[in-house]
Amino acid sequence: MNTNDKIPGNPPLLVFGEILWDMLPAGARPGGAPANVAVLAHAIGAHCLLASAVGDDEPGYDMLALLRERDFPTTHVQVITGAQTGAVDVTITGAGIPSYRIRENTAWDRIALTPDLAKTATCAAAFYFGSLAQRSEESRATLKKLLQTIPASCLRFFDANLREPWPGADVLHDSLAHADILKLNHEELPLLASWLGLPTEERAFADAVFARHPVRTLLLTKGPAGADVFDKGGEPVRIPASPAETIIDTVGAGDAFSAGFIDGCLRGLSSREAAQCGSDFAARVCENAGAWLPPRALR
Repeated sequence: MNTNDKIPGNPPLLVFGEILWDMLPAGARPGGAPANVAVLAHAIGAHCLLASAVGDDEPGYDMLALLRERDFPTTHVQVITGAQTGAVDVTITGAGIPSYRIRENTAWDRIALTPDLAKTATCAAAFYFGSLAQRSEESRATLKKLLQTIPASCLRFFDANLREPWPGADVLHDSLAHADILKLNHEELPLLASWLGLPTEERAFADAVFARHPVRTLLLTKGPAGADVFDKGGEPVRIPASPAETIIDTVGAGDAFSAGFIDGCLRGLSSREAAQCGSDFAARVCENAGAWLPPRALR
């Protein structure tokens, strides 16, 4: 771990979006893709801040306590009076297939642009955002302002992370218009291609995205098959899935890939090298239960 990355004066990775509880049959686990990315990036030494919100309720204060156990700064995790902390109800069918219901009108639907958050955005080195937190007008308006505030040099990482209610084409077009990096998985690619009128063949899809948007790198994750890295003007590269000693579960593996990739980019690595870092970190997370590693697990 490069401890210098945690010096407060260093330009931060600013992550925007949902923090919530996954209500699993075995109990509640902290989650939300942006929160996972932020906590995991912090665990490997990145100076990372999360712009999100919890409710003024017991689940919200429990979430803040978990963040503080990991020495994660809660500066921009807002506490919203009158709102419930976000949660996802997870049920398992008789065939073992999970289904999800993301609760609506929760705290992370009301992320506000505070003066301190706006100030942080002006010096961000990287900015991560997804589509789910754009389901509400208030959080989406805050995101739009942040995208206008971050410096031109800031690395902008858009994780499609498609969830119901599906994002509209306007959300996707706006997001891609502000992205340097696009990450999606092999199941999301045909959905995104259909909604945006793009080809479904992977290389053709990447070329079409590059032609229409400022995106310069496409990360296509494929679970145990690894990931493909498409750079504008270059040949695609396959990154095999890194081996894990023992796989406990794969919760958060994709978010660990994102965290490792962004951290690698901030350390000056090429997209291929950064993707290898992401793959290695994903394997490390699979060796633990849940997306959030135990406190000081990598220290």
